[in-house]
Amino acid sequence: MRALIAGLLMATALPALADGQATMESGSGQNHATMEVSWAGDNLRMDFPGQPQAGFMLLKEGKGYMVSEMQGQTVIMEMAKLKAMAEGLGGNDAAIAGQQASEVNTLEASGETETVAGIEGEVYQLTWTDKAGNRHEDELVLSDDTRVRELSAGFDAYQQSMTDEPDAIAVALAERELGLLRFGDRFRLTSLSDESPDASRFELPEDAQSFEEMMGSALSQ
Repeated sequence: MRALIAGLLMATALPALADGQATMESGSGQNHATMEVSWAGDNLRMDFPGQPQAGFMLLKEGKGYMVSEMQGQTVIMEMAKLKAMAEGLGGNDAAIAGQQASEVNTLEASGETETVAGIEGEVYQLTWTDKAGNRHEDELVLSDDTRVRELSAGFDAYQQSMTDEPDAIAVALAERELGLLRFGDRFRLTSLSDESPDASRFELPEDAQSFEEMMGSALSQ
């Protein structure tokens, strides 16, 4: 699932989002993962069917959250605070740095097309350097379809809610006004619609604890 999330967070940006729903997949066999995504305006929610322990990820009012079950209690983690807490404890961000792009070395159209989720896109060859200094090569399928760009914009907004900085691939795609249909074998779009999701999907659970409250309670015991 980490590869799916990391691939999705490399996306392009739009000034404002509309409404829509999508399904994404990555991997195969035991490594197969599915994500259901819904968005409305600037709010975005990511669910992982078949993996109830994964909870869901939410972008609301510019803040990124992870909502999950821990020891029978619903816990809300604000991603920016969680990152700051990890940094304060001297956490190792090497794994995350290896998934985030610091530089796009080349992004070139191959002249080939590929249809993904019923949408025809153009195949691109990408080379990029991650924040740990490692170089990667990937094949992308990109489209200027407005819905695809909206979906990519939501992921970029969530990524920036965690890191406070843009991803280099997101910047490169934004300059070209393109969105992602497929990112190598990291993820691929399998369905996409402009149907508006129920507004209640973007509400945080009322009976939940914050991660800080849960940690405080655990330490006091």
